[in-house]
Amino acid sequence: QTIGNQIAVLPDNQKFDGELVDVFTLINNFKNADKERGINVAVIRSTNHGRTWSQEPVVFAKLLSIGVTDPDNGNPVRTADIIPDVAVDPHSGQLYAVWQDSRFGGGAYDSVALSTSTDGGLTWSTPVKVNKTPATISAADRQAFVPSVDVAGDGTVSVTYYDFRNNTPEPKALTDYWAVHCHPSASNSCSRSGNYGAEVRLTDTSFDLEQAPVARGYFLGDYEGLASMGPDFGAFYSQTQGP
Repeated sequence: QTIGNQIAVLPDNQKFDGELVDVFTLINNFKNADKERGINVAVIRSTNHGRTWSQEPVVFAKLLSIGVTDPDNGNPVRTADIIPDVAVDPHSGQLYAVWQDSRFGGGAYDSVALSTSTDGGLTWSTPVKVNKTPATISAADRQAFVPSVDVAGDGTVSVTYYDFRNNTPEPKALTDYWAVHCHPSASNSCSRSGNYGAEVRLTDTSFDLEQAPVARGYFLGDYEGLASMGPDFGAFYSQTQGP
């Protein structure tokens, strides 16, 4: 089955002709399947503006999310565990995909993975970690989740996410929302982890995740938004209110 299908439109330029790509999660649990088993990030393409689509998906990464739990009490947090997000550079057509993944923490906690494609989704870069959650805090507080990605008109790439870095041993699961940026150039590739920085805290103060509605876990939302407006970005996210 699939989930999280999102369509990106490639630009009309010398390299592309308004092609479409659909990035999604491909879940394959059949024992006799000839595809990779498990949960994968994949893409199909249309070269005729959506009239027909490629029949064989390009699987470009395993999706290794283990899910998120409350760092204080271990209760489940419902997040975008298996939902990728995709964005396209409006000029170059370079594609960027982000998702939750535990590979960077040895399978102990989710971080934000990013992969990029310069050929319309046929091949993709090796996934890298882009969230800047400190590695010096406890593993439970390093969890990063619900990533979004977008590309501004000047080519700047931004990724947003939640994490627990400001949580304390006191009651309440203190949570914040963050953004990092990459500015591509001939010597600065946005396929590299180290080129994402200039982190911005988007929450004025930490909020208590445990005040969120419970729907198979504390639930802030799993489809949230990041949009670009010329050279600027606008982030849409939710947070709890109250004590």
